[in-house]
Amino acid sequence: MIAKMKSCGLLGIDGYIVEVETDISGGMPAFDVVGLPDAAVKESRERVRSAMKNSSLEFPQKHITVNLAPANIRKEGPCYDLPICLGLLRSSGQLPGDEADDYLFLGELSLNGTLRPVVGALPMVLCAAEAGIKKVILPWENAEEAAVVTDVTVYPAKTLAQIMAHFLGTQRLSPVSVNVDALFSRPLEHCLDFSDVHGQESAKRALEVAASGGHNVFILWLTFPAYANAVISRVSQVDIAA
Repeated sequence: MIAKMKSCGLLGIDGYIVEVETDISGGMPAFDVVGLPDAAVKESRERVRSAMKNSSLEFPQKHITVNLAPANIRKEGPCYDLPICLGLLRSSGQLPGDEADDYLFLGELSLNGTLRPVVGALPMVLCAAEAGIKKVILPWENAEEAAVVTDVTVYPAKTLAQIMAHFLGTQRLSPVSVNVDALFSRPLEHCLDFSDVHGQESAKRALEVAASGGHNVFILWLTFPAYANAVISRVSQVDIAA
């Protein structure tokens, strides 16, 4: 049986819909993920296997093929763990009904079945809204960010077991909402910027490179104001030894 679950990926800051197709067939036990997955996506096989086992769910000991469509775009990150897992559960008959067709799923799975937050929840939920998808299930930590999109009902979950209970009807997930006006009316603190430091182009360029690579910096200042040293350190978020 082939199951199809909806998820989302990112191209820059824009989301695009990913259809997670799962097929379980006879033959030697195997778990293949195709559709240009990166290393993090390929590793989802072990996370999904352990999450199902530790959530008292049965992992199918058959030949499993997961396709992430469209196959011509590289898929990155662990946000496909949840839809892959639910696709397996649906293909194996443990997730009944067609209710899941109305949802988009995002979430990384821990080995014990808890959900970890994903990066880029807001643009992915915006993409879901543009595609006409009205319901999203994602990790609890992403709930406030995702609920900013008013055209979509966001259901946060903490564990795989909670999501199964939702679809089995034993305990439904509660949708979350936020006061968008209050959220965006918070006072903004002044943020330092490199424009606050006049000159020193070489130093600023070096710190940009260090910040992009997550490196520390040692700079020998001959004549440089102490306040400027503090400013560029705070702006670049780089540890400076001077």
